Amino acid sequence: WRSGNAKRVYSQVEADDSFGCDIVFSSSGTTYYVEFKASTGDEEVFSLGSSEIALARKLTRKPKKERFVIVHVKNALTARPLLVVLPNPYDSCFEHFYRLDEAEARVRYSPTAPIAPPQGG
Repeated sequence: WRSGNAKRVYSQVEADDSFGCDIVFSSSGTTYYVEFKASTGDEEVFSLGSSEIALARKLTRKPKKERFVIVHVKNALTARPLLVVLPNPYDSCFEHFYRLDEAEARVRYSPTAPIAPPQGG
């Protein structure tokens, strides 16, 4: 269990929300990096954070022995939640399955960093 939520159950575990997924496990020689997303309704939409996107993109360049998978829990707060297992949205094999809406980026800067003027012209 990699996410910060792990500390709620296992206080001694090393958890890190910046890792990019919630759990990691291996089966039959393949390592799975699993990100869980929950929604209260049944829409087919959720958001990925920057660390999740970075890991998903990184694993598209790895051998298929490492896979990024999303488990979308729809109707999460009901008596009948539905789990949908989804492939890596950044893997070109599945580009027909997804529409990625790049919505925003968090930008950090240092107010003390010198700003270099443009070169040339």
